[in-house]
Amino acid sequence: MVLTEKHTHQFALYYLFCFLINYVWNYFAGLTFTTLQPVFFLNRLDFTLNLLLLTNLHHFIIESRILRICFDLLNLLLPCVLVYSFIKKGRFTGLMALTTSCFALIYYLLFSAMSFYSAEVFIAWIFIPLILHARFTGGFYYMLHIVRIIFIIVFFSSALWKLRTGAMFNTEQMSAILLKQHGSLLANNSSSPYAAVITYLINTKAISFSLFWLGFLTELIFVTGLFTKRFDKLLIIFLFLFLLFDYALMGINYFPWIVFGGCFYFSNYNLNKENIRV
Repeated sequence: MVLTEKHTHQFALYYLFCFLINYVWNYFAGLTFTTLQPVFFLNRLDFTLNLLLLTNLHHFIIESRILRICFDLLNLLLPCVLVYSFIKKGRFTGLMALTTSCFALIYYLLFSAMSFYSAEVFIAWIFIPLILHARFTGGFYYMLHIVRIIFIIVFFSSALWKLRTGAMFNTEQMSAILLKQHGSLLANNSSSPYAAVITYLINTKAISFSLFWLGFLTELIFVTGLFTKRFDKLLIIFLFLFLLFDYALMGINYFPWIVFGGCFYFSNYNLNKENIRV
């Protein structure tokens, strides 16, 4: 199958669709600067975040409602303008892609410092716009595969970290994680059906540990993507199931990562000689 301009447009629209769905979700969940109305921030061992905090921008956001509204509007409009410019072959598409990516980095680093979300959840909105930086199909092809490899390394490294810490050999690991993750739920609403399921998994260590191993194997299997594109369609299914069960069991919303599925879907499209220009 040959990669064409039509496919690049489909990918751009898929990215925008995923972004808008996530934006609406966050808005109604109160997870934007405007709806959250932050009053404090938390620092952490993150070099990029600490550089950003030196600008004092986080204090301006906390103190200014107008600035919070501007940040939320820019976060919504930049991907829309980028996709429109990409499809219309705008002259400044490359600049728009870099601007969208850099703004997403600033926005979500600051947002993670002012909420319970971690910045890792939103890495898709930082990396995917870089794919749309390419003006030609050849450039799109190579940027797509670069981002695909970056995501595989990130996902696979999570499995390696579990091995490094010894979590995969601790039969009580998943039960402890569930207890920590759902502590407030179990304390305040222990009679709900969902709390009953979580309590059962906490008490039944064999089942919870088996689920932990399934998640580990799902992360581990992504290493195949570094050597072949043959199983990429299957990896999309594994990614979706991982995100679904991660949210259902852990209450962690990593669904923005589903946009990376587009990298795996279009990875099997190849270049013809006319499209090798970058």
